[in-house]
Amino acid sequence: MGLFRRTRRGVDGVAPVGREARGAAATPPDVVRVTGWDGDLPHLDAPVTVLVTTRSDRHAEVPRLVAAARSAFGPDADVRALSYVADASPRGAFDAALPWVRRQELDGLGSAINAGVAGGVGRTLVLVDTSVQIDADGLRALARDVGCPVQAVVRTAAGEHRNGALLVRPGALPWSDDRAASSDDLLLGADQPVVSMPQGAVVPAPCLPDERTVLTSWTADAAHHAETAVRSRAVGPVVRTVEPGRTVDAAVVDVVAGWRDRPSARPGADVVAGPPLPPWGARPVTPAARSRTTGDRLTWSVKIAAPAGSEGDGWGDVHFAGELAAALERLGQRVRVDRRDAHVRGDDGADDVTLVVRGLDRVPPNPASVNLLWVISHPDDVADTELRSFDRAFAAGPAWAAAASARSGLTVTPLLQATDPSVFHPGNRSATDPDAGHVVFVGSTRGADRPVVADAVSLGADLRVHGPGWTDIVPSDLLGEPGLSRAEVARAYASARVVLNDHWPGMATGGFVSNRVFDVLAAGGVVVTDPVEGLADVLAVPTLAVAGSRDELERLLAPEHPWPSASERAVIASRIAAEHSFDARARVLLDAARAERTRLFG
Repeated sequence: MGLFRRTRRGVDGVAPVGREARGAAATPPDVVRVTGWDGDLPHLDAPVTVLVTTRSDRHAEVPRLVAAARSAFGPDADVRALSYVADASPRGAFDAALPWVRRQELDGLGSAINAGVAGGVGRTLVLVDTSVQIDADGLRALARDVGCPVQAVVRTAAGEHRNGALLVRPGALPWSDDRAASSDDLLLGADQPVVSMPQGAVVPAPCLPDERTVLTSWTADAAHHAETAVRSRAVGPVVRTVEPGRTVDAAVVDVVAGWRDRPSARPGADVVAGPPLPPWGARPVTPAARSRTTGDRLTWSVKIAAPAGSEGDGWGDVHFAGELAAALERLGQRVRVDRRDAHVRGDDGADDVTLVVRGLDRVPPNPASVNLLWVISHPDDVADTELRSFDRAFAAGPAWAAAASARSGLTVTPLLQATDPSVFHPGNRSATDPDAGHVVFVGSTRGADRPVVADAVSLGADLRVHGPGWTDIVPSDLLGEPGLSRAEVARAYASARVVLNDHWPGMATGGFVSNRVFDVLAAGGVVVTDPVEGLADVLAVPTLAVAGSRDELERLLAPEHPWPSASERAVIASRIAAEHSFDARARVLLDAARAERTRLFG
């Protein structure tokens, strides 16, 4: 998907004013990553240690900052220079006259910080990057009376302000405070590389590709270690000549998600979401003065993987989302279904709830709304990072939900697939339907072997196969229709003697019960399926049987096999309609959305 490869460049690849153009993300193999240090960090008997960090193509700026530091703290001051590669930046020569800690580029700003402090620090540590212009007076002011991590108030080349990172929406990327004057809002951490802190607060910096997250995480952890807070300080004219582009990958999202329980700087504040950042699609936020929906009627955006237009009209996701939307609307909600082309919209700031029905595509959350994730298929494609980026996560496979919860440290709630009893019900049963008395399968070949169909054919079952792609796979006398309408499917399920079902291996292992099972049972039919982890725990009804072998399938498909009567099936169908309808699922989702809305926005 091109969505997650979108960059923050201007037209024709030209970087906006005050931002660096982004190179390729590959890191040269000889660049070193430094993740921390061995043992306790030495505390040196020196007043100040100054780290001058530089991207590997800005070595010419290092003498300016070294001179300013020595002017501020004396010619014998502890000044150290370090070079790092970011976004595969070009690599310059090392001037032998400068105080390099090592003459080798490091992997990003976090590694440069760690390598710079590993030998110990003085009573105050000052970090300043060559992308920042600051004079000796500013450095002295930044290092004076430092009892907690402090960021200098910065102006950008474009005249914008940077006062530090504020957490205005838990779970979302922090906002870089851009107001002309800083306030008493609680800073989460720094967002600019011009920082000081006491030696007792120094902790290792994370090695991440996104500079802002490195600085915010490092200073937030330092403040926590020292049992204090992060502050901003006006120290005179400080200008950031360039700001790097942002790379928000899985590791960055994991760090940001770890702040979801931190106190918000502006509890209940509304935000607007910016465009997705590469490569994972996380969206930055900005505070906004928006009046949030009042009352119980919320605006929902249900995101599905189906493409727009006729190409996606036949996707199962479309039917699933439509029936879920109708159920939510019966609960008084406003619902819009967004297909792949509308996963990010210009007007999505008005959405109160974003519900991603996770199929083929990963969808970036909208941090201006409550974000719910419902994994209904392709669970192997869902990383822990994706789970952590949502306010609540559900999964249609209880076994997978339990494993994902244990693995990710989050609660992934089981929420099975569902059926629409207004479509699938015993009233569709007809003795004159072409499928009456037959073993029926409805579905495509999926471009892969479907053993349950092949075994039924080899067993000589009185089979009818509906769906595309079967012409050269099953005998012609077993072929039904290449496509059925929703109503025709419902009649087939209600009228067939037995309906066959199967699962992808990953779905079966995770306990993801196909929605076909619920549809058949709600229709008053009987279904034979392949084994699914935990199936008996969620659907123990006599109209559902598991064929774990070819012999078991033969026994279950035999015309003389005893199945419940029509009246018994109707009772089971009524139970399925009550417990496994989209209305039942919609109530669970609405309760979750309301609870998260209260937690996030008050």
